Amino acid sequence: MLLEILLYWLLLLVAAACVVAVSGRKRIASLIILAPIVLFCTLLLMQTASYKGQDANIGLGLTVFLVWAITAILFILAAVMWLLKRRNKSS
Repeated sequence: MLLEILLYWLLLLVAAACVVAVSGRKRIASLIILAPIVLFCTLLLMQTASYKGQDANIGLGLTVFLVWAITAILFILAAVMWLLKRRNKSS
């Protein structure tokens, strides 16, 4: 379980790094916006990692799903920003 949570966290960091890399001149603004989001998700994943119970916990499952959803949104945002930047350069 701990290895899975570490992989989720690394995916989140890669997604945030993609958004920062694509943002161009607005890197500081994107860092200011993304830092609390990544910190919030990190705290959620740490709470999930510290859970010692053997039974199913719906809240922890929803927490991991929320982190996955935020990661997917960040990857999609980075792809859209990259496509728009590429489209504006070709025009």
